[in-house]
Amino acid sequence: MGGGVVGNLAAAWLRRHLPALQVTVIGRTDHNVPIVGESLVESSTLFIQDIGLGRHLVERQLPKYGLTFYYKLDPACPDDSRYVVDAVPTNPPLQSFLINRSSFDDALRHLNRQNGVEHVEGRVTGVALGDGAPHRVAVQAADGAERTYRTRWLIDATGRRRLLAKQLGLDCDVSRQRSSFWFRLADFDASILERVDGATKGLPPPDAYHAAHHFFGAGNWVWLLPLRADDGRRLISVGLTHRPDLFSDAVTCMPEFLHRVTREHPILADFVRSGTVVDTNLYNSYMYSARQRYSSRGWCLIGDAAGTVDPLYSSGLALAVAGIQQVGAMVRRDLEGRLTDAFVDELNESYDRFHGFLGDQVARLYDVMGDSYQCHLRMHLHVATLSHLAIPLMLNTYHADEVGAALMARLGRPGGGLDRQLTEFEPLVARAAARQPGRSASEFMRVQSAFAMNHSWFEYRRDDEIPRSLFRMFRHMAALRLRLMWLAGARSWFDPVQLGGLLRSLGWAAAAGGFGRRSLKQSWLIRRLVARRTGGSQVRAVPDTARMTG
Repeated sequence: MGGGVVGNLAAAWLRRHLPALQVTVIGRTDHNVPIVGESLVESSTLFIQDIGLGRHLVERQLPKYGLTFYYKLDPACPDDSRYVVDAVPTNPPLQSFLINRSSFDDALRHLNRQNGVEHVEGRVTGVALGDGAPHRVAVQAADGAERTYRTRWLIDATGRRRLLAKQLGLDCDVSRQRSSFWFRLADFDASILERVDGATKGLPPPDAYHAAHHFFGAGNWVWLLPLRADDGRRLISVGLTHRPDLFSDAVTCMPEFLHRVTREHPILADFVRSGTVVDTNLYNSYMYSARQRYSSRGWCLIGDAAGTVDPLYSSGLALAVAGIQQVGAMVRRDLEGRLTDAFVDELNESYDRFHGFLGDQVARLYDVMGDSYQCHLRMHLHVATLSHLAIPLMLNTYHADEVGAALMARLGRPGGGLDRQLTEFEPLVARAAARQPGRSASEFMRVQSAFAMNHSWFEYRRDDEIPRSLFRMFRHMAALRLRLMWLAGARSWFDPVQLGGLLRSLGWAAAAGGFGRRSLKQSWLIRRLVARRTGGSQVRAVPDTARMTG
């Protein structure tokens, strides 16, 4: 259910990897829905190449040379236009792209038609979920006809409509809401971006256009995503995302956007005024989540139907791709007659905890976006964690494996694991920032250094290289904590929280190093830890009457 990008990506993946399935997409082809654009990351790019659209990305979309972050040297002084500019140190080891969703979505639908996916142009008007029997979906087709479809597996990709979550009462409130105002701009002067007064830590100037640009301010950030229009001309998506509890100004229209941006980033105001606004969009308090995403009874929520994400790290489509692969793993097991509630529960929990971990870390970052020194250090930790842990695990499909998913759930548990590691850095970073009164570019470290981006792992991308990747990450965390304790002063050397965090980082580094070059999900020790976590027993299997037939 849902004719947008996530539903069609799911259909394309299922047809490619489980070709015996009959796959139907029910939804409207609507080119007028609000779309930001899209900034792909490694995992979503590889997924799109896998389903057969790699040539489309190269020939019809723009290359993306990583993320570029702009931190004002003195955010408290609007007249100070200097930035520390942090870009990737070289071409990223894997391709990524800046895509125009209109042309991409058309290519994706065309691919599905070629591969035998049935598309029903219409709107779902009702769903009756079966328990061991097929689900029934009532549809009003575009021609007005009423039809009913029966299916063993029902995937909700209806986005913000979130049909199943509302029907089943799965909605969850989200603290620290976010709001966004954005627009597309045409006929602009791209050379203005080259005039940013920025220091780049002695590196050659980054590509000043083909990147996902992020400008940080008090409780907010502004994105710029270059796009290629259907007719070949330049477009760019520009938007501002903020936390309403930290952001006093309303930004709901172009005059309000320009008023706010002129105060924090005058060069962005000049850039916007150089072009022509094509359209505008607004989402107020758009964050939500769901208590459950998958059921062994054959229904699933993916993409925005399962919960929204903050766009800061371009993780929305990447998480949707992870959800699609998890659904595929469940369907495959169902076809083989070995789907269990325990497996579905592990996938639910691993997705929920990683989604929650990333969401909480980004939400708290808004507290310090107005302090460039604190913001850049906390982002460095985010980038290192994503590049050394999350992306390697996802590219080796840990999230769709029983043992791997349980390991990810353990690492992402709230108040423990990685969440505790990163959260305990926050007061230390604040104390170090307070002792750095005279800001200069030399006091900033590289947010996206070659080490933080884990370039050495991406050279191989092998499962048995992951322990070494984790060893390097935790060793780096220990070294960074020592450096910050030195900068923060003597008090930090007697802080039990920081001393405990240092010992945990060293312990985790030693544990990861002990695995050598072995797969974590194949390790007997990890399997034993997982068995201990689940009580060492399997949860009941799905009744035979609920299995896939035909």
